[in-house]
Amino acid sequence: MTESIPRRPLSRALRQAGLALLWVAGLGVLALFAMLVGISVNSDGPRRERAALDLRSIQGALLLHQDAQGRLPTETEGLRLLVEHQALQALPMDPWHNPYEYTVRDGQVRLRSLGADGDLGGDGSDADIELTFPVATAPEGRPTP
Repeated sequence: MTESIPRRPLSRALRQAGLALLWVAGLGVLALFAMLVGISVNSDGPRRERAALDLRSIQGALLLHQDAQGRLPTETEGLRLLVEHQALQALPMDPWHNPYEYTVRDGQVRLRSLGADGDLGGDGSDADIELTFPVATAPEGRPTP
């Protein structure tokens, strides 16, 4: 006695395979979307690192300018003077498209990015990123701002 195995029509099998493929593709798209959302939520880490590197670069340009000109820019002249004297190619902007702050007070130079919110202070990605270093003194013993 020979029993025949019930067969499905080919079109039905193809339809089921197509649906399975759509499910797998849909899950892949959802996984990709979730990954992109995760990356965009955590994108401030690299921005903060870039801001810290920018501040080091500006510090180097300030020190080169001081060696060449015998003084640092005043707060009024600001970082624009570094561009005019070609110590920097362009006026730097932080990763959130705000200008870096430059101040000279009490024998210290302070370079600062105000973080993601663009306001003083803050927590997390809104926290300020700051680099402070001492002002070198002129040979006569006076600070050189």
